[in-house]
Amino acid sequence: MLNSFKRIKLSNFRPHQYRTIFQRPRYVRFEVGPGGGNPGNNKRPGGGFFDSRTWPMKVGLGLGGAGVVYYVAHLEQVPETGRYRFINVGPAMEAQLGEMTRQQTYQEFRGKIVPPDHPVSKHVRRVVTQILSASNLGVVKGLVPVVHSPFDDTWDPDASSDFSRSDPALGGQREWDVIVVNDKIVNAAATPGTIIVFTGILPVCKDETGLAAVLSHEIAHVVARHSAERLSSQAVAIAFMILLTASGLDMGISSFLHSLLVDLPNSRTQEREGMSMIISCMSFNSSSPSADIIGLRLMSKACYDPKGAPEMFSRLGELESKMSRLPEFMTTHPLSTSRVKYLEELLPQAYEVLAASPDCSRIRDQATAFRDLARIRAIGNPTDREEVW
Repeated sequence: MLNSFKRIKLSNFRPHQYRTIFQRPRYVRFEVGPGGGNPGNNKRPGGGFFDSRTWPMKVGLGLGGAGVVYYVAHLEQVPETGRYRFINVGPAMEAQLGEMTRQQTYQEFRGKIVPPDHPVSKHVRRVVTQILSASNLGVVKGLVPVVHSPFDDTWDPDASSDFSRSDPALGGQREWDVIVVNDKIVNAAATPGTIIVFTGILPVCKDETGLAAVLSHEIAHVVARHSAERLSSQAVAIAFMILLTASGLDMGISSFLHSLLVDLPNSRTQEREGMSMIISCMSFNSSSPSADIIGLRLMSKACYDPKGAPEMFSRLGELESKMSRLPEFMTTHPLSTSRVKYLEELLPQAYEVLAASPDCSRIRDQATAFRDLARIRAIGNPTDREEVW
């Protein structure tokens, strides 16, 4: 009987004859028996970190973490609006892109460039000069400095501006090339060192104040470095697409971003594709209020009535409603009644800037005196007319 009991017990434990003293019973079901398979043995020797199935995801997470650190390290705050933005493009690259725009403009519109000594070109250059000199942003290229004298009130850029204080990172340039193009395109643009004005926008401007509003707004984009911001954002989007594709987590996101950044801009029907694409790359959507704020400050500091800004963009809005095809200026500068209203809300601050300038006060007093004189002449009171003078 005892021998029989021993035989039964041994037979009961026979399936576990391969267990070693280092193995626990609860792990027996994970071990490989004869002829069995074990997915766990497919791991590479040296640890699970190098597992071929999870390696791409781990690399993607590592690159993504490094990208987040890089992104945060290149964030800066816009003083005018308080928003944070990512910029990793230096002023040197901005200057190179501006030079590319300048060269391509001359090549694209060869035969349509208005000479600098033409009255229209002189008018535009004079307005640009007044805006640049008031904010110490540089001089117009080709402008001959004239020494001040008691009998000459011509502005001397070398005497009134200290270019050593002009920070290229803020848009300050030693020279700006003002290019006036004789074309019906309703557009104006500015890149670092280059200002482009199409004669088609001049009738919409109506007067010097309207032109100053447009030019101040375009120069504001350069001062605020919106071109660098746009290029930096595109670089982030491209890096994000590459990361998604490499990690296998694309799910159609990269194709959507490609369509948003490449296909849509290229599909715009424009009269001048070559230059417009560079300007589109360099310009920034002016729905960002910083260009409006800076633009109003620039024109106010240059002694122009800031009320001309909302009036100018209101006229562009009226032109938009009348035309079946948007003017070139509106393709990168979307208009809305809320935007004009926003400009009107900024007018009190702009008038404070205008009043703080002694030169603007002198001009404002002269304008007030002339208005009073005109009113008195209309009434026909010689006594009051003598009091004004």
